[in-house]
Amino acid sequence: MSPTTPSPAPAAAPTWWRSPATWSAVIVILHVVGAVGTALGYAHLLLPLTPLNLLLCAGIVMAFTGAESPWRWALTMFLGFGIEVMGVATGWLFGDYSYGQGLGPKALEVPLLMGVLWWLLLLGTHHWSERLLSWKGRTVSPVVRAALAATMMTALDGAIEPVAIRAGWWTWHAGHIPWTNYLTWWVAALALGLLWRDVDDLKTNRLSGLLVVVFALFFAVLNLIPWTL
Repeated sequence: MSPTTPSPAPAAAPTWWRSPATWSAVIVILHVVGAVGTALGYAHLLLPLTPLNLLLCAGIVMAFTGAESPWRWALTMFLGFGIEVMGVATGWLFGDYSYGQGLGPKALEVPLLMGVLWWLLLLGTHHWSERLLSWKGRTVSPVVRAALAATMMTALDGAIEPVAIRAGWWTWHAGHIPWTNYLTWWVAALALGLLWRDVDDLKTNRLSGLLVVVFALFFAVLNLIPWTL
């Protein structure tokens, strides 16, 4: 009589702190609290926590990237930060602007977190661009994906700008947002997307995709409600 082959043990469920669902909930809760608290008159307490929120969200997204990606993302942050440094120093790229104190420590007159923000938006918009363009199994052109993602990033910047100005995160010296700001955002986002066009994490990081949606909703709410610092 042949021995009975033992049935394979069921795969263990990931512990709560390793589950993307857990950290998805954290991202959503943080921004719901921020939006509701701002609407209730606590903007002066909550918006100064923006740098901490960005760092936490970046850590969550980074924890779910591939093992070969971190050096690429570090370079992306450096390049995004460098674009901002050139913009502030010359006024030629985005327009004539300067940063306030609300986004944390600065180097060369630019908050260090701006590079982190560029990275987060790049991942999230490419995730959605890939999903939209590959619908029904269609083959996606890296150039088209990067162009659509750049358009999404630029649109999101359009939602961020009024909130950032009201919060004092940055100031446009001409008193209005120049068109060169949006053109530079689009061109820079396209270039960064094409630089990493073959990296899977640029297309498949679901937490970054969720974060971009949450960002969009958060800034949409803050654009619609009255608040002051």
